[in-house]
Amino acid sequence: MRSHIVITSPAYGGAEKRFFDIFTALLRTGCDVRFIAPVALVDALRKDHPGRTDALNALIPVPSDPWTPGGFIKAFRRVLAGLPRGAAYHYPLNCLWPLHIGRGDRVTMSVVDCARVPRPTSKRRVDLWDWLSFFFVKRVDVLSPTVFEAMNGYQMAGRMSLTPGGTFLLPEIEPSAGKTNSAVLLGRLVEKKGLDDFFDVLPALWDKLKGKVADDFEFQIAGYGPLEQRVVARVGALAAAGVPVRFLGYANANELLPTSSIVFTMQEITNFPSRVVAEAMSAGCGVIVRDTGDSRQFGEGLPGLLYCKAQLDAEEIASQILRLTQDFATTPGFRQSICAAATNAFSAPSYIEYFRVLFVPSAGARGDHGQTYLR
Repeated sequence: MRSHIVITSPAYGGAEKRFFDIFTALLRTGCDVRFIAPVALVDALRKDHPGRTDALNALIPVPSDPWTPGGFIKAFRRVLAGLPRGAAYHYPLNCLWPLHIGRGDRVTMSVVDCARVPRPTSKRRVDLWDWLSFFFVKRVDVLSPTVFEAMNGYQMAGRMSLTPGGTFLLPEIEPSAGKTNSAVLLGRLVEKKGLDDFFDVLPALWDKLKGKVADDFEFQIAGYGPLEQRVVARVGALAAAGVPVRFLGYANANELLPTSSIVFTMQEITNFPSRVVAEAMSAGCGVIVRDTGDSRQFGEGLPGLLYCKAQLDAEEIASQILRLTQDFATTPGFRQSICAAATNAFSAPSYIEYFRVLFVPSAGARGDHGQTYLR
């Protein structure tokens, strides 16, 4: 049975990146799988991952440009008509199960929103649609432990399973020998990412770091989104007050992280399973994670991974920055140990086996279980 991962959005986000990595790993372990996405996203993947020729050759673009929800559905219906009936189709976002009625396809879906629970009483149409979809799919993969627990009493709970270990990535970011003295907040510039809380604590944080870090130490903010103008204004005010902070705008993680030293993730609801933690650690960065929601699901005792209190405290964060700076300077192989821990935690073969069986249960457990998916 051929499997298909169907992405309905035209641009990058954490889910899109994660499932492209899952798709690539499945291909490399012998799974007959294709990746279906709007042509805009396919073009971006081809541009950003030129080395993944095996994966790029298995992409199926949906000609929906310019992208609109209705336009994508119409274009995908035409693409679907030319694809094999009785195949497996997995939807990480926006499950289009009605298109498969009468085809004999096996349809599965994911719930990737870690902040909201799909309910029939929800005022958000996407939540209501997800809940309705549970009745028409074979399996439901749930990313968030909290959301999974909240749906434990649902009629269709028997079809649900929790994503093992949260995020997954193919490590393609090589640590640089020329790490800069930078501490980076990287992510989308939207509400609930903790941006204002972080800016509020920066003056006191810098007061505690002055004279204890290198002269070229710098805070960096990288990302894009609707709050960009607010971020620009706050960074400007902080810089004018003497805080060494700079706004980079959009930055490719593959280019920024190899030269960064420390990365923050400060989301207000939960940071798990934020992809930036996996990407930063695979690039040999220390990571400071705000201890909200399920954040500690990343694990305890991993080298370079620290948790700060949900109520941000300048003294605590300053001590963690100094601790990481000291470890980088004095502990032989510290950066390499962070990379190794990231590979073990976020590139586990069992993660890919979970999705292989979710897509095609008859496939069972197969493949080289000692393999990690490194290019």
